[in-house]
Amino acid sequence: MSQLISVELVKKGVALVTMQRPERRNALSIALLTELTNTIKQLEASPFEGSRVRVVILRGAGPVFCAGMDLAEATQAEKVSESARCIAGALHLLRYSPLVTIAAVHGGAYAGGAGMVAACDMAVGSSDLQIAFPEARRGLLPALISEVLKSKVREGDLRELFLVGTPIDAMRAQQIGLLQRVVDPAQLLDAAVAMADGVLAGGPLTIVDTKRLLEELYEGSGTRGAIDASAQSIEDHLRARNSAEAVEGLRAFLEKRNPSWMTD
Repeated sequence: MSQLISVELVKKGVALVTMQRPERRNALSIALLTELTNTIKQLEASPFEGSRVRVVILRGAGPVFCAGMDLAEATQAEKVSESARCIAGALHLLRYSPLVTIAAVHGGAYAGGAGMVAACDMAVGSSDLQIAFPEARRGLLPALISEVLKSKVREGDLRELFLVGTPIDAMRAQQIGLLQRVVDPAQLLDAAVAMADGVLAGGPLTIVDTKRLLEELYEGSGTRGAIDASAQSIEDHLRARNSAEAVEGLRAFLEKRNPSWMTD
């Protein structure tokens, strides 16, 4: 157990990863980001408490989810480059990990903290949540988080978030695509775990392949023609259709039982 990141197995296959820097509102320091990325990589590579983790729920300790980049570090010239690399690395890992990442967001998520929310596959927010991007008011560019925000938010809404900088509430965040669910604060973790349950019901390898499929769908270069894209889709479908998980999943459905990956 580290000082800045804690990990708890909330149920088989689901790890709760908590940023533990409440006195600084979980500001994204180099040390915190390093521990976070190391933790997720370890969860990818090996079982935790005897369970192979498939879903990570990310949350923050204390009154807010995350205040964003550690601005105290940002004023230290010798740390600027390393801080930027750590933020970029954490965003990339949350987005492209073979694990499914779910943000459970409460209180406030600001600047890079909201970027962490967008980098996760899905996000559940508490009804008391405020999200804001005050970078321009600090003389900063939201360059590190713009890519993950672009994949979740329409252009006009993203322009408003970045150029105006006024905080938005949870309902507005859901409307523009930053959150998938808004719940009462007392129900936040339960809602995130319920979302994780849906992931666990899918075949482990199939879920990983589905993440890759979505990445190609939304981030493909666009250089393939429509016919080539269709052929690739057929190939991907047939590869999955003939897999062991597909055989077991369809058999379990017909036999009215849970597939083996839900009973292992």
